[in-house]
Amino acid sequence: MLKKLPQVRGRYTENAPLARLTTIKVGGPADVMFEPVDLADLQVFLKGLPEDIPYIVIGEGSNLMLRDGGIRGVVIRMDKALNDVQVNGLEITAGAGATGGKVARAAREHSLKGAEFLCGIPGSVGGALKMNAGAYGHETVDILKEVQIVTQKGELQTLSPKALNFAYRHSELPKGALFVGATFKLEQGDKEEIRNRMREINKNRATSQPLNMPSSGSWFKNVMLEDGTKKHAWQVVSEAGCRGMRVGDAQVSVKHCNFFVNLGEATAKDMQTLTEHVEAQVLERLGVQLEREVRFVGED
Repeated sequence: MLKKLPQVRGRYTENAPLARLTTIKVGGPADVMFEPVDLADLQVFLKGLPEDIPYIVIGEGSNLMLRDGGIRGVVIRMDKALNDVQVNGLEITAGAGATGGKVARAAREHSLKGAEFLCGIPGSVGGALKMNAGAYGHETVDILKEVQIVTQKGELQTLSPKALNFAYRHSELPKGALFVGATFKLEQGDKEEIRNRMREINKNRATSQPLNMPSSGSWFKNVMLEDGTKKHAWQVVSEAGCRGMRVGDAQVSVKHCNFFVNLGEATAKDMQTLTEHVEAQVLERLGVQLEREVRFVGED
């Protein structure tokens, strides 16, 4: 495949291991991994890539379940090239490869409030945009001014949030386009209050989530019941009796049952089977159809 790929300044790696790049430490290799050196390098890659070669982006590897057969085509990693965070007045511009935590810390240092919730979301800015990540009553779109994307043809565009149809854990990119950056609009605040809020969020995560074990973050989306009431996914999973359910080394966390954890040697097949068992039991016992928040990608 390398012979068919465009000449770039960045690095290509064949048969690249991916499990170590995910937070759950599961999954097969990529045919090729591409790490661009900058935005221009990524644009050259997309412009020159043959149409029959598929590609996806992997950021920090959270909310992602790579299947055991790995990824056909090219996996793009932006964490080294597109990770700058710049503050200008009440606005913060961040590359898609920067982490949400990095954005939150930059906001704190400049006494800007509104981005505190990002410190509690493991993942990249690109991932947060892709799924409109949220926590503690806030979503990414709430503080979003505009996004920068690169199209399938390598063209750089700036779009408003409205153009991407953001919804709960959802956004709509043009086919083949990639997020490369975002500008967030924040408010002036008190640095100590912001610091305390971030500490509170991190303390809550440590208390309620299995942070000491490999996981992908929230596994299922929260549920809207027929009577119009909302329920946290963990409540539904727990009420159906799935807390602690296990397949191989894949387990529904006892600490927080909307987290699936890798006890050591779990495979993607284990995770897939466990997911299906939980979905079936919740449907049978509660009549609720769960919707996955974690993305399953790759070949079986």
